Amino acid sequence: MKEFESIQGDNLEESEMAQLLSVTLNEDAVARIRSQMSTGPSLSHCGDCGEEIPKARQLAIKGCKLCIECQTFNERKR
Repeated sequence: MKEFESIQGDNLEESEMAQLLSVTLNEDAVARIRSQMSTGPSLSHCGDCGEEIPKARQLAIKGCKLCIECQTFNERKR
């Protein structure tokens, strides 16, 4: 019975370690995404193609620098 309890204890520790690793990786991913987000005022015209950026997009995405088409293109390039 003690062997079973020992195995359960080891599995619990591994499970906790896996959960901690998962949380850490998620926090790192969120931090990386936030660091890539624009800040400051949005542009009225796209920084790549020069097309006007709709006011709704400017307000919805703080620091918006690209129109939807250019943003999509850049994201697919990555």
